[in-house]
Amino acid sequence: RATMSPSGVRRPRPRRAATEEAIIFTDPQPRAALVIGHPGHELRVHHWIERTHPLVFVLTDGSGHTGVSRLASTTAVLERAGATPGSIYGRLSDREVYRAILDGNVDLFAGLADELAAALDRAEIGCVVGDAVEGFNPGHDVCRLVINAALLRSSRHPANFEFPLEAAPEDCPPEGRAEAIRLELDGDALQRKLAAAAGYPEMAHEMERALANHGRASFGVEHLRPVRYGLEIGGRHPQPPFYETYGEKQVAAGIYREVIRFRDHMAPLAEGLGRRAARGGLIACASS
Repeated sequence: RATMSPSGVRRPRPRRAATEEAIIFTDPQPRAALVIGHPGHELRVHHWIERTHPLVFVLTDGSGHTGVSRLASTTAVLERAGATPGSIYGRLSDREVYRAILDGNVDLFAGLADELAAALDRAEIGCVVGDAVEGFNPGHDVCRLVINAALLRSSRHPANFEFPLEAAPEDCPPEGRAEAIRLELDGDALQRKLAAAAGYPEMAHEMERALANHGRASFGVEHLRPVRYGLEIGGRHPQPPFYETYGEKQVAAGIYREVIRFRDHMAPLAEGLGRRAARGGLIACASS
């Protein structure tokens, strides 16, 4: 267990018997980065952002099928919390990401991974936190693939953590608890977090659903779990994943034209990124 000073430097407490609240910190604290698939994900780790002031990378603009970006709301949240946008910040629309997944565009995601790796190295990042693979949204899962591919390319080998976006905020498998970062928010920190969510109009529906599913108190914990997997993500969620059944409904409703499927699209994409990373063949430019 440890606590953090207002400056963000972690001060170790005396050790005690290991519990599910155990945290392992390094001192001094390494510079941190947050990498998320969509704007709004930062709300899940709002207090961690307040304490670490990370460099933040956002793959998409969060426009969904409406075509309306929500990046400005995320920028406002990050400014108030003291974070800094990175070089990849709303680079793609959601439609572009989903199209690239359907087309098996390994080059696009390999380029993003290569660019992210270079940015993390330039900024001397020692800790990366990002979306977990849950099988809920392919944009979330492909973000994790890009993160893991980037860290295979990084010369600094930063620590790698994830947080859930659909599961309860405090969710952490038993085998990861000893190395997880667990932050318990006091009343003021929780109020700031909920106020940030309330001030994010594009996330109102998602917040209502999350609060209904998990309760207000659950958001008083932020659990960052160590990532112990690479680009093989098939066992990280049930089959078929939620996004397949949801996609089928969207196609039936005339909103989508095609369904993103794990076996046909995500698995080959992960394999392609794995091959590139294994032979050091990630391309150097993601401008396409």
